[in-house]
Amino acid sequence: MFKNVRDKFSEIWYEKYLNMCNADWDFYINSSSENLEKMTKAQDEHSNIFKDENFYKQFKKIDKNLLNHHEQKQLKNILKDFEEELNTGEDLKNLRNKENEIAQKYNSYILKIDDKEVSRVEIQKILQTEPDVEIRKKAYEANIKAADLIANDLKEFVKMRNAFALKKGFSNYFEYKLVEDYEVDLNELTNLLDEVYSKSKYTIKNILLEKQNELKTFFGINELNSYHYGLLLDNDPAKKVNECFKDKEQIVEISKNAYKKMGYDVDKLLKEGKLTLDLFPRKGKNTHGFCFDIDAGLDARILANLTNNTHSLDTLNHEMGHCVYALGISRDLPFIDRQTYPAMTEAIAMMMGDIQKRENILQGIVPGNILQEFKQTFKKDEANFIAHSQVIINFEKEMYKNPDQDLKKLWHDLKVKFQLRSENEEPDNGWASIPHYLSHPSYYQNYFRATLIKAQIYNHLGNLTENPNTSLILEENLFKYGTSMEENELIEKFTGKKLSADDFVKSLV
Repeated sequence: MFKNVRDKFSEIWYEKYLNMCNADWDFYINSSSENLEKMTKAQDEHSNIFKDENFYKQFKKIDKNLLNHHEQKQLKNILKDFEEELNTGEDLKNLRNKENEIAQKYNSYILKIDDKEVSRVEIQKILQTEPDVEIRKKAYEANIKAADLIANDLKEFVKMRNAFALKKGFSNYFEYKLVEDYEVDLNELTNLLDEVYSKSKYTIKNILLEKQNELKTFFGINELNSYHYGLLLDNDPAKKVNECFKDKEQIVEISKNAYKKMGYDVDKLLKEGKLTLDLFPRKGKNTHGFCFDIDAGLDARILANLTNNTHSLDTLNHEMGHCVYALGISRDLPFIDRQTYPAMTEAIAMMMGDIQKRENILQGIVPGNILQEFKQTFKKDEANFIAHSQVIINFEKEMYKNPDQDLKKLWHDLKVKFQLRSENEEPDNGWASIPHYLSHPSYYQNYFRATLIKAQIYNHLGNLTENPNTSLILEENLFKYGTSMEENELIEKFTGKKLSADDFVKSLV
């Protein structure tokens, strides 16, 4: 009975879900008022299917004791969606509308330096390459002005979300999303954060201090500000690698070739319409990078804002990792299982982003000695990521506990603690520029857990681009299952052991 009701309902669900995903894509590539209206309408129509009391009653009648463990989980999730819409549907709609309103406000804001319009990609490039401190400061402050624009809106939005979470029996929205969307226990997450940091903090501290000392020497100062960070010094291998890239189109070709070596024909996927790429910046387009897995096995799309540097290559390889995962999910699965676990898909995407520093995809483009130096910075990246993750995750956790506290100070204090930033630096609203706080609450912890998963998977697989069967191995042993198996079960089945921090910590320390 459950399968019959589930599959009948899924026919309606699938149609509305596709419409919503397509409308989301249209808004992200062009954040116009018209597209915002269309997206809001599609989101409402998708939510409204969970207000169908006839289907709700049919699901409620099902005896869960007659179902296997996975079907019980499916039923639980479906009933949760129904009960949220039937009991708190208006609240959810208000949350969606508020999120979309803030997103449009931020995306449509025009960044300026000395009254000249600049894109966020140009800001990023200035902070990577510009030695003039005054220009760097103006670029950094342009980003902060955009963050200032929405900081109060985000603070009020956090309160709205918390009010919703209280109705669901949770102390705040951060904990609600952890449990309901990601099946993550807050105490277990906190313990994992503490374990990884405690085992690697001395390595991280040494790496951070080494970089800070280099920047202090370059700028001839004793104390750094935020606008000093990000500069690629002459001895930085990434700067030398960037100088080897001709243009942003070359970044696309490098990524395609890397995936070809793993057994993926990107051009064929594009020709078949399974993959869509919108890769370069323009006005009105979202300024970050995303994969939109519209329809598992059939339709995945990448929004990015590429330029000719290693960051863009990482971004494209990362988002392509999400796409091949989504396209590898079996169409034989029921619709409810044709998706991915967030930490698992992030693990694959991050692993793919790493290959420019772990493998030889830049051979022939970058001289061998420079490439070797560049690859040796991988450990530094991992250390920086762990420190950054501690700031992002702990800030979000504490913000939802008390949104009325001084959030500038909280952001500042966490950067001092985990990233060893200057205590004397003026606090700012840099936190408001983190896109996940708006669009993907409680999501960033998935990147942290994914770091541990990717280390375990990579150690199991070995070099990805030297094996043309990498694609088949991943698809047959991991991707095709979607969420039909539990996340921890997938990890253990694929790597032969349960998830732990061991592989990651060994690679770092």
